[in-house]
Amino acid sequence: MIYPGAEAAVRRLVGRAEEKRIPLWVHIDLTHRCNLSCIHCYCRELSDGFLAGKTEMTLAEIRRVIDQLAESGALYLTLSGGEILAYPHFFEVAEHAKRKNFCLTLFTNGTLVDEAIARRMKGLMPKSVEMSIYGSTAKVHDAITGKKGSFERLTAAVGILKREGLRVVLKSVIMEPNFHQAEEIPGFARRLGADDYDFTIEVCPKNDGTKTPQQYQLSEKHIYEFMSMIITDEMAREKPFSGDPLQKAVCGTGLTTCYITPYGDVHPCPQLFIPMGNVKKRHFKEIWENTTTLMEELRSIKTYGDFESCPACRYVGVCRKCIGMAYLETNDIRKCYKTLETMSRIEYEIVSKRGGGA
Repeated sequence: MIYPGAEAAVRRLVGRAEEKRIPLWVHIDLTHRCNLSCIHCYCRELSDGFLAGKTEMTLAEIRRVIDQLAESGALYLTLSGGEILAYPHFFEVAEHAKRKNFCLTLFTNGTLVDEAIARRMKGLMPKSVEMSIYGSTAKVHDAITGKKGSFERLTAAVGILKREGLRVVLKSVIMEPNFHQAEEIPGFARRLGADDYDFTIEVCPKNDGTKTPQQYQLSEKHIYEFMSMIITDEMAREKPFSGDPLQKAVCGTGLTTCYITPYGDVHPCPQLFIPMGNVKKRHFKEIWENTTTLMEELRSIKTYGDFESCPACRYVGVCRKCIGMAYLETNDIRKCYKTLETMSRIEYEIVSKRGGGA
């Protein structure tokens, strides 16, 4: 249920947070350890030296960070990994965060969820428990996760969590290995009992900038076929090109959102892998409020009109630029990147043909 005035209230909250630079949304990876070996994973098998000398935060350090986040005004906390249930102190961390009145979101692959874990998760009262589903059959899903039986465990986890009354969100990365099931997965997710389903067709490079996962990115032909499937005539008629597209807001990276690695490094978001500082060495608020060249640049980017290339781009009306992906693909937060250009061009062509063009 959406309460009257709720959307306006949220917009006011976000606007106030941007003015005061309050980190409303924080994402913490508790560990990069995982019991799966997903082919497109961005945090495993990183290049030599990338994590040299880094150690995971201790339970005491994570608790201290959560206290500091609460002091800084953070409200929404996502706990992720790796696999959160591969982290031995997951519930101690989550329960501490709940005592600090955070609104929790939990990311898990579902394979380690059983009745006892689901009951304990219920006690956390999370906004949602979110899991990735890569196919509508075990053959496809397990080939992507690299573990036989992961599909069976995931689908069982949905039922277990739903029986505890938890809100379950299933998500997919649509890639070449599962493209042939892309049309089936949303319906399958609903039949499993998921409360919501989401997807992306962007495959991220690894945290160290290595682009090997992008070998699984959809071909241009398949991007066109996929977008033709998901863009309905009604969506095209909603005039996506109306208004001034250069006034569209970009994400709140580094303004209202941030990401903390298992090693204590603070970044503007999980994709924008530029370090701001380390919470093992400095108080979070000191890191967050520190004025750096990066932070000044992020603060200067509020709308698409703040990017040099956008005013001359005919696709800006449908563009959904990710600053983090721009950095990972081009090493420049202001540049357009190949995946985005391809997706925006194809969406523009489809919408224009169906009557929603400029």
